[in-house]
Amino acid sequence: MVNWFTLFVALLVLSGMSMTLPFQLVAGQTIGEENETKASAFSNGSDFSSVSESNTIMINATEVGEEQYRWTDSSGAENPTFNLVANNEYTVKISNPTDEEHELIIDSKIDGETSEVAKSRDIEPGNIVEFKFKVEEARGLGYHCEYHPDIMKGTITVFAPS
Repeated sequence: MVNWFTLFVALLVLSGMSMTLPFQLVAGQTIGEENETKASAFSNGSDFSSVSESNTIMINATEVGEEQYRWTDSSGAENPTFNLVANNEYTVKISNPTDEEHELIIDSKIDGETSEVAKSRDIEPGNIVEFKFKVEEARGLGYHCEYHPDIMKGTITVFAPS
């Protein structure tokens, strides 16, 4: 029995799947790529955003230490960067397997002022929350947790459509 379990885990690791398979990060179309799945690596090599035609971003709240939380994607990348395209509507699906409440807020900083672009409702422990948003123009955005803003935060780059 142990040998079958070891083989199963090895196959999951080798195939690039994670034990959090239902909660994968999938970000929408990127510039010049339609109806095609693609992964883009960033300069630091740790953050990435998978691109699919579904325009769905799936992300997890993850406890990485004693009361230390991060947003993670299916690869385990913490607080990943998302590359999106302006004028596309995106669906964000967030799972919360932790024992703490979270809320995802997407915001924009212009001229030193921060304004909310979109947000989820409270994500209770053990729940999955979904919301939609659309950004009209190319610009940089940020995202963070309402309750853990200093440790659960990341960036979103919105590109102009090609």
